[in-house]
Amino acid sequence: MAAPAAPDGGFWGWMAVVACFMGNVIGDGVMYSFGIFLPKFKEYFQCGSGEVSTINSIQMGVTFASGPIASYMTNRLGWRLTTVIGSVLASAGLCLSAVAPSVFFLYFSAGGLLGLGLGIIYLPRLDCITQYFDKKRPFVTGIAICGSGIGTFIMAPLTDVLLNMYDWKICLVILGGICFTNCFFGLMFQPLPKSQDEDSIGCEKMGDTNSETLLKGGAEPETAKETFGEMFHLLRDWAFMLFAVSNFLTSLGYPIPYTFVPDNAIHLGLTERQGSYLVGLIGISNTIARVVLGALSQKLNRLFLYNTCLVICGITMAVSNFFQPMMAAIFSVDCTLAVANATLIPALNSSAVTVIEPVISNTTSWACDPYVGQLIYVNCYGVTSAAYVLLTTLVLADLLGADKFTNSFGLLLLFQGVATFIGPPVVGFMFDAFGSYNEGFLLMGIMIALSGLMLYPIPCIKNMLTKGRIPVSSRDTERESDRDSEREVEGEVEGEHSDEERLNV
Repeated sequence: MAAPAAPDGGFWGWMAVVACFMGNVIGDGVMYSFGIFLPKFKEYFQCGSGEVSTINSIQMGVTFASGPIASYMTNRLGWRLTTVIGSVLASAGLCLSAVAPSVFFLYFSAGGLLGLGLGIIYLPRLDCITQYFDKKRPFVTGIAICGSGIGTFIMAPLTDVLLNMYDWKICLVILGGICFTNCFFGLMFQPLPKSQDEDSIGCEKMGDTNSETLLKGGAEPETAKETFGEMFHLLRDWAFMLFAVSNFLTSLGYPIPYTFVPDNAIHLGLTERQGSYLVGLIGISNTIARVVLGALSQKLNRLFLYNTCLVICGITMAVSNFFQPMMAAIFSVDCTLAVANATLIPALNSSAVTVIEPVISNTTSWACDPYVGQLIYVNCYGVTSAAYVLLTTLVLADLLGADKFTNSFGLLLLFQGVATFIGPPVVGFMFDAFGSYNEGFLLMGIMIALSGLMLYPIPCIKNMLTKGRIPVSSRDTERESDRDSEREVEGEVEGEHSDEERLNV
């Protein structure tokens, strides 16, 4: 049975793009803005950053590590039913978190259950548009993935507004209701038939698999043994393993800004609202960058673009809390004088304030404002990290082919999930030990930069392997030709001997 041809459009194809976009708005918006709850959890449960950040690490870790489960469910149940199940689990996780008696309960509800639901709905929506589009795949992927950035931009300020209006427990219930609406968008993933002929049957049943059971006499759905068997073979593919290790290093640092930027802003002297706005700015800059990178990926080498963005992303994270001091040094502004003047103002009379006011206005310039430094960082991170979200699927399809995308992406999510388990707690406990996020940001920035650097040699390795096979095959061809020539000569000699023998007789 021939593989289904990608229609590159059609009504259900574009409906899938809309559903994928909204799935990213809801799912990724909730996940990436969840760090805004971190200061509230620290205050309510009286615990440190290391303990609370474990909630985010479990949540994002389970989201990515559930890739093989999502891959099997997608192959077995189809895009629709898998999305509905994941949406119900995510909504239940948020609602149960509202009645959490301790941080350890949040590890289960907001971490494990919510993460599992978000992970299950993550793969089918990307797999759907991958199967529906071929030539337009980079373009539609860029559009659909933009929902993640827009969702973060919307959900981060919305969460802050809800926290100011209601208790954090009520906010979690509201977010659970929003997450449940993703069931409706999951129903827009129409299964793709393998061929259009008179033997084709309807595709309206929710439980239909994506392309395997749509025809009479069609192939059975992929079994768990076949799914995990192909994943095992992928572990022996050098290109996949190199890309997976790179993704592991990137995933160590990827969730750090979403988890710690709000709390880091408070420790830099900013307000909670400014911290939530910083997370929202990551989302909007990420959205714009995805559109631009989606267009550039059709003109430039995708792997080179991906690697370069990761290197820049890692460098900016490593120096994120040093942008403001660097600006002050570049523009020769003494920010310590501004702080000293600010502390002296309450003790001075009104006439003294009049004298010192010009000094304060000169020294408390934008170069001394830590908010400006954080604005530079979150926008740089939003732009460069867009390559990780957008181009990962495209580069993976380029390296291994669309036919291996579902299982390879599911296995890749496992690598990302394990790394996400590690990153946030490490930074959280480093903060508890040093009293600053500088050391943790520096470490994770180095990991991200290294993940980009290690992928640059892939084209060279491919060329070396290709060139290494050509001489071997050439030598084999020459040896075969020599053997054929020898056989012909031996045959002629034997023929001459036979003729002589017959003449003698």
